[in-house]
Amino acid sequence: MAANAAIAVGKLVAGTLTGSAAMFAEAGHSIADTVNQVFLLLGIERSDAVADTAHPFGYGKESFFWSFLAAIFIFVAGAVFSIYEGVRTLVQESNHHRSGFELSVAFGVLGLAFVFEGASFSIAIRSIRKSARAIGWSLRRFLRESTDLTMKTVFFEDGAALAGLAIAATGLALSELLHTELWDGLASLAIGVLLAGVALMLGAQSRRLLLGAGASKETVLGIEQTLAGFPEVVHVVRLITMQTGSHSVLVNGELQVSRDLDLIAAENLIEGIDGALRESVPQVTDTFWELRRRPE
Repeated sequence: MAANAAIAVGKLVAGTLTGSAAMFAEAGHSIADTVNQVFLLLGIERSDAVADTAHPFGYGKESFFWSFLAAIFIFVAGAVFSIYEGVRTLVQESNHHRSGFELSVAFGVLGLAFVFEGASFSIAIRSIRKSARAIGWSLRRFLRESTDLTMKTVFFEDGAALAGLAIAATGLALSELLHTELWDGLASLAIGVLLAGVALMLGAQSRRLLLGAGASKETVLGIEQTLAGFPEVVHVVRLITMQTGSHSVLVNGELQVSRDLDLIAAENLIEGIDGALRESVPQVTDTFWELRRRPE
């Protein structure tokens, strides 16, 4: 957060000195990243709140909500502003005469930003690869299906930041070499399109989870395998899951059980199933079972 704030200030100074649309676009990008760090931090903190009567299934979806706000802010403060700067520069068709000092400041800020963003991106990649290996997923699948939106938001933000820095540097360099602001304006537009794509992708993933997406195939399979280990369970009639947080799942199931099961045995069965799930599928935090006797 502190690094992004410092980078944003540096880009604003460089943009003011050079009049570069791409630099202003990158400043807007860094401001969005800084605010989004606040959103993600709030999501992490609030999602850990203990369940209460107002929210009996906990506050796990707080992380989804704040990640959704982060996606909106990337779109508004990053993409829309960048596209505006690009269009303004292309319409004005004015050339900026930049001194060596101004260009040194601009490229110096971009270089420092690349170092900081690169370090953050490498940490994000290592964390995601570690998490993906832990559940036996590929990196691609983790980025597409994982419910850990906080980690994925950081990854995509840093990736977009590195790409945006390269685009801004290229646009500014071409504008100076060719003596036209066309390339600077196009660079700003490209940054805006890049951020819009990231925002829409993150927003779609957040929306899916906020609407009550089911658990992963592996989680459902783990639940089914656990149930199969109880001979009293003859057949799983219905099994419904919902992701209530990044690492929490709600399960509702209808089970067909042996006819000779009495009330005490049924209670023991439910306790046994829940205990086994805590061991085999720890992300299952809430369960509701309906037992139905096998017909004659």
